[in-house]
Amino acid sequence: MTGLLFAQAPPVPDTFNVLLYGPPKSGKSTAAATAPGPILWVSAEGPGALAYARKIAAQRGTEINEVRVDPRGNTQDLLAEVVAHVRERREPVVMTVVVDTVAKVREALIAQLVVPNARNSLQQYREVAKTIREFVRDLRDLPVNLVLIAHQDVQDADGERMVQPLVGGALTAELPGEVDVVAYTHSYKDEESGERKYVGQLVEARGRIAGDRSGGLGAFRELDLGDWLGAYRTALLPDYSDVPFAPESEPEPESPAPPPDEDPFTAGTVDPARPFPRTPLGVMAAYQAHGKPKDLLLRLLKEAGRDRVGELTEGECDFVIAGLGG
Repeated sequence: MTGLLFAQAPPVPDTFNVLLYGPPKSGKSTAAATAPGPILWVSAEGPGALAYARKIAAQRGTEINEVRVDPRGNTQDLLAEVVAHVRERREPVVMTVVVDTVAKVREALIAQLVVPNARNSLQQYREVAKTIREFVRDLRDLPVNLVLIAHQDVQDADGERMVQPLVGGALTAELPGEVDVVAYTHSYKDEESGERKYVGQLVEARGRIAGDRSGGLGAFRELDLGDWLGAYRTALLPDYSDVPFAPESEPEPESPAPPPDEDPFTAGTVDPARPFPRTPLGVMAAYQAHGKPKDLLLRLLKEAGRDRVGELTEGECDFVIAGLGG
């Protein structure tokens, strides 16, 4: 046996995946239009459904590129083309894909794939679920924001109410687990301004399922997905506030100019055997990349005779980086 191969921690993602659900007119489509653009919008809600969303997108300096789901067409091929468009970075290159609504897309797939009263109808419904599941997972793993929109499904049983996204079949329970953020959308009238505010509920309460993998969005947040993405990424960034480093006011020393006979584009190239530069920033990069405990970094600093990373000389940086594993 060769032993386990441990995966290297990926960088903090630049995108996220969101499931917005709630009652009609609760701000779902408007919120989706605040996601980073250009936006590829898979619409199954009719030709006039995006008028206000287009206005919001235009006000934010971006655009919506709409593709419509035709229940009489080949929805399976359409979804495959959406994935291919994103994966191959075809023009227009989009930053967000919106599916509006997941339940209507499922209905279109049922119209295409399920034969009424067929003996193998159960298998056909499974093919519908498989198509949507693979579509969501493909986009989830590509460098694009994904926004799934759903209406609410309210169930009352044994005196308790459960509110969840209306998708249909097994996907109702599955899809919330495939995304980074699940938010219940609703509105309220602000007593001071008299304006109606549209917010997302991001924690489970009152029977509504919700959640946020970053833990940085709070319990409620106004519906602005651009703001949500920024807060989501910030919450996932490593916190080095308790790691000793040079004061921010101390400038980094300038790199000396290469001798006249050296190519300025190759001079100072990092040694492949030591991928981190022998600088304080290189030390912090090695510390982050290797995920070593802070106690090890502090011990290495002490052995180098320094109190802060920013005080290290080039040779001392080399020593500390090597001690961190790189």
